[in-house]
Amino acid sequence: MSEHHALPAGLERRTEDYRLITGHAAYVDDVRLAAGRPAPLQMAVVRSPYAHARINSIQLDAARAVPGVVAAYAGDELVEHLPLMEFMFAQMASELKTPARHPLAVGKVRYVGDPVAVVLAEDIYAALDGRDLVEVDYEPLSSVTDPEQALAADAPLLYEELGSNVVLRSGTQGGDVAAAFAQADHTVTLRLENQRLAPASMEPRACLFDFDAEQQRLTAWLSSQSVFQARNTLARFLALPPEQIQVYNADVGGAFGAKTLFLGEEIITAVLAKQLARPVKWIEDRSENLQAHMHGRGQINYVAAACTSEGRLLGLRVCTIGDVGAFLYSIGPLLPLFSANMLSGAYQIPAIECQVASVLTNKVPTGAYRGAGRPEAAYIVERTIERVAHELHLDPVEVRRRNLIPSDAFPYRTAGGLVYDSGNYQVALDKALTLADYAGWRERQRHWRAQSSSKLLGIGVSTFIETTGGASRGQGPQEAATVRIQRDGTILVQSAVAHNGQGHFTTFAQIAAEAFGVPGSQVEVRLNDASLPGYSTGTNASRITQTSGSAIHLAAQKVRTKALQLASQVLEAAMDDLALEQGRIVVRGVPARAIELGELARMVEEQPDLIEREAPNPANNVPIEGLAAWHDFASTGTAIASGAHVAIVEIDSETGDLEILRYIAVDDAGHILNHYLTEAQVHGSLAQGIGQALFEGVVYNEDGQNLTGTFMDYAVPTAGQLPSFELDLVETPSPLNPLGAKGVGESGTIGAPPTIVNAALDALAPLGVKSIDMPLTPEKLWAVIRSAQHGTLQQPAPEPPAIFRP
Repeated sequence: MSEHHALPAGLERRTEDYRLITGHAAYVDDVRLAAGRPAPLQMAVVRSPYAHARINSIQLDAARAVPGVVAAYAGDELVEHLPLMEFMFAQMASELKTPARHPLAVGKVRYVGDPVAVVLAEDIYAALDGRDLVEVDYEPLSSVTDPEQALAADAPLLYEELGSNVVLRSGTQGGDVAAAFAQADHTVTLRLENQRLAPASMEPRACLFDFDAEQQRLTAWLSSQSVFQARNTLARFLALPPEQIQVYNADVGGAFGAKTLFLGEEIITAVLAKQLARPVKWIEDRSENLQAHMHGRGQINYVAAACTSEGRLLGLRVCTIGDVGAFLYSIGPLLPLFSANMLSGAYQIPAIECQVASVLTNKVPTGAYRGAGRPEAAYIVERTIERVAHELHLDPVEVRRRNLIPSDAFPYRTAGGLVYDSGNYQVALDKALTLADYAGWRERQRHWRAQSSSKLLGIGVSTFIETTGGASRGQGPQEAATVRIQRDGTILVQSAVAHNGQGHFTTFAQIAAEAFGVPGSQVEVRLNDASLPGYSTGTNASRITQTSGSAIHLAAQKVRTKALQLASQVLEAAMDDLALEQGRIVVRGVPARAIELGELARMVEEQPDLIEREAPNPANNVPIEGLAAWHDFASTGTAIASGAHVAIVEIDSETGDLEILRYIAVDDAGHILNHYLTEAQVHGSLAQGIGQALFEGVVYNEDGQNLTGTFMDYAVPTAGQLPSFELDLVETPSPLNPLGAKGVGESGTIGAPPTIVNAALDALAPLGVKSIDMPLTPEKLWAVIRSAQHGTLQQPAPEPPAIFRP
């Protein structure tokens, strides 16, 4: 690692971990209601065993007769007077078709696991017994699980009223693509697939709702990424004012994008809590999570690249098929457009064209999973660079160098129109190559191959960008926070961020501690509560440090100024002559003339007019009182993080086993506030990125049955299957926020898949293997090696589906 900056005292490690490692964490299932409230009813969900079928009838009498069962409902009974599910990103694509979707299936099921009814009971065992006795008469229909087959004119339709399974036909273009291909010395074509992934968080979905009928007030405990989005959704479905809904985020056992929005079951749980005026809890089990929760990725790309004989990229043509699943959820149908906007990667590509088709299939919906469109784009660009180098017999590193955006070109506008704020891609690449001893490994590889060993050595590289933060869409602040000096001299930070384990408590305490020159132990951070005087659109898109952190920084600076102004009056000294030292404001050169921050806070509490009063927090109209300040922050652009990764792999040609000998990651996330947390984020994202490359993938059969519905079949990597990561940093501050920060939480999911696959293809190159799809399981590698050795390997030039042809 690069040199670690010293943290304020008390912040050498994550402050939030003590509760977790001592067993004092409280997840949703651990929440106990206040004395006097009845125990929650437990909800179990009846799910469809068919991928596509009409619902003729649902019989609930047997379930209702089970001892302990309080109620049972079919979907049509519950959703009759509820609004439809809302696709909140519809305004981002005017061409988008939005089929109707209820919180529970009505009339028809469209994937295995589609919820059709619910059972409530005094305990979960009675609820499950009742669930198993619900009888549903289904009329099976033909289904389609392959997104390319779903494009066909005769494919089964998920929504007959749409006339096809395509919900979005769109695209982007920049530069003269036709001229680029006309001028090219060479063209290469690829078919690339990003398989579906299960987020597989340690804690599945979970919610608990308690409705007070007398006060018409709902209290919610969730495992969520956004307490404000949850509150707004609940207000819409329950017909309650948002201020009548109190949302708490419990401890969260992982989310990775999958807990940003409700799919439907959570809404029904809340509706029943209101309808029955009784607490209701729903805890998803692991089978449900793998079968019926959202998936990530699910994208097929047909790529054509035009280049010169020196390996300079002139243009890209990409046709993308996005597998939406059974209905529109989160940003799922828009993910191909997100990828299209990032197809320039870290390179100067003069012309880019991308056509997009987002397609319905009889599978669970796709949505934002760690990376959300960025891994797919990086995979396209980095696999293309590697193929160009292979076809031209050039070193892939040299091809990258010839195409990288130079450091003096920022801010840089890509052919697709995306503006990169800052970067230093060559430095990151050079540092990664030096740490990896790239030249030494190339020499060892030449000797290795000369010996005709059964072990195949491969070296993979990727240089990628990551969009982080994101600009405001003109809908108010993205983030806001309140910082307060308390009468005991401690600093209180109040933010509405939904913490999912990233280390926000530590980061926010560090920002405030640095502003006031106090130890980290003197800063208290409160999060996870929609009633706090703050605001957050959600914990996603690698955005919290640069957005919420900036709001906290600005609020801290504002209240710091207030404290100095008041101290100036009390100490009868000019503000320029004052200094903040260890929780006191002192007159420079006269240490006896000083006042404690806590004393200033006490004075303001007793005489509020001593300082300028703050307006109520506009996010929830909470008054800001005392020696405190509220501040919002919305970025004016997207901060572009970047990285360069190198992997050395060995493939056993006798078994197909792939071993990662070394993995080097150099990331540029702007100004690094906390190196310890940064390293932890990179470690976690690398584990998931390598998981996609080597192990993970959701598999459906032709009938729409999920064949990877347990952890016996869906292979999440364990610690023993991952290498020791060698990490370093480059720091190129962003000009878009006062901290200079960029995001880093998704870098490994972006950089690792192409790095590992490029390394594997490099190892297989002497056998003539040019392409292979993830995950690179031993059986898949073994089969490809055997085919190559026996002369039966077939790798035809890919041809995009007819829907993309003129």
